[in-house]
Parts: sequence; structure tokens; C-alpha cells
Amino acid sequence: MTGSLGAFVLGVGAGLALAASLVALRRAVRPRPDAASHPDSTAEERADIASKITHELRNPIMSVRGLAATGARLYDSMSDDERREFFRLIDTEAARLRQIADETSTALKIDAGRITYDLRPEDLGKLVEGVAWATLVGEHPVAVETEEGLVTPLDRLTFSEALSHLIDNAAKFSPPDAPIEIRAYGQPGGPVVEVVDHGPGIPAEQREAVFARFGKWRPAGYENTPGAGLGLFIARAHVLAHGGRIEAEDAPERGTIMRVTLLLGEG
Repeated sequence: MTGSLGAFVLGVGAGLALAASLVALRRAVRPRPDAASHPDSTAEERADIASKITHELRNPIMSVRGLAATGARLYDSMSDDERREFFRLIDTEAARLRQIADETSTALKIDAGRITYDLRPEDLGKLVEGVAWATLVGEHPVAVETEEGLVTPLDRLTFSEALSHLIDNAAKFSPPDAPIEIRAYGQPGGPVVEVVDHGPGIPAEQREAVFARFGKWRPAGYENTPGAGLGLFIARAHVLAHGGRIEAEDAPERGTIMRVTLLLGEG
């Protein structure tokens, strides 16, 4: 492969990532149905959202551009391992761009009431196990414990998305080798799902703020952890739509328990 061809491939990878993100964002940021009756508030809200999205996209975009430019300049002098690492890094940043776009789109659809929840009887334990093993958590050991026979009305897609966000959050905000524990069990009021991490925990005064849209609070030592601050917002919205509730509590030793309770007779 020549240097010019390597630069071309790098540029195409960057371009496709940016195009996918921007298309998703254009589709997501649309006026509410009542925009005509609230033009000022709608315009201000959309401007604020656009500003936050731009801020979140800036770092991965600059990373992709820097990697593409450096790869194009140094391609001929790089080893095969170095080239593969460049492609891996570009793929990682492209995935980050896509995640930001997808989460923003979902969050705005939630605000607009444009998500339909199709609740059907599902085996909660099997669903939790499937999501737990499918969610990427880096080097974290994962322990999953579920009860059999926990059948409850669920929208499989959105509840899986909610649980995936909780697991992803646990992985982001705990030491790389710290275990993540995921449990599903029954109780008199309804089934419960817990995601437990062994990170620094969440102070009581921040336990509501972490569920806000574009939440920016980070524990000490994790200030630069990437993320748009939408994962927990989306998770709570999906859980509420199931007639349940989600709470953050201290873990017994150190860390946080994200507890989802699916109330019987709700949804």
C-alpha cells in the first residue's frame, strides 16, 4: 500500500464517521410540535443543545483529523503494527462520534415524546444476562447473578439500552480492574436489577444531578472521562416509561449501586 493510498483510506474513515454523526444530529435536532406557540423558548433550547453537542464532538473530531493528518504524513515510515494502531485509534474515535450522535438523537426523541414502548412479557433474567455479556467494559471483571422465572412486561430494545448505559457508566467511573456486579432478583413490589461498581461513589447531593440531560458532574479523578452526559438520562427515561424507578445508592464497601425497580402492576 502506498503512502497516498494510506492517506486516502484514513481520510475516508474520518469522513464517514463525521458524515454519519452529522446526519444523525440533523435528524435529531428538530422543532417541537408546539414550536410555533413558543418560538423564543424553542430557539433558546435548540441553541443550547447545539452548543453542547458541538462541545462534545470537538475532541473526537480533532482526534480523527490529527490521526488522519499524521498517518498521511508518516505512513511510509511506519511499521505495520503502527499503521494498525492508527486504524484502531481512528475506529475508536469514529465509534465515539457515532455514540454521541445516537445518544443525542435518543435524548431529543425522549423529550419530544417520540419513542414508543411496546411492553411484552419477557424473561428478565435472560435479558439481563444477554446485555451484561454484550456490553463492552474493557478489563473489568463482570459477575452476573439472576433469578429464574422473572417474567415481567418489558420493551426489550429500550430496557436493554437502559441497562447497557448503566453498565457502561459503571465501567467508566471505576478503576480499570475493578469488578462490576449485575444482579436481577424478585421482591414483593416487583423485580429489581442492580448494577454495582467499585468506584469513588456519588455524593448524596449529586445523585439527582447525574440523571440530568447533559449532566457534567464527574467524581474526583474522573474529570476527563469522555461522555456527553446522556447515558443515565436515557436510562432513567426508559425505566420510567416502564412504570419503574431508578436510584443511585452507596455500595456496602465502596462504589455505587444503580438500582432499577420494575413496579408490579405498572406500565
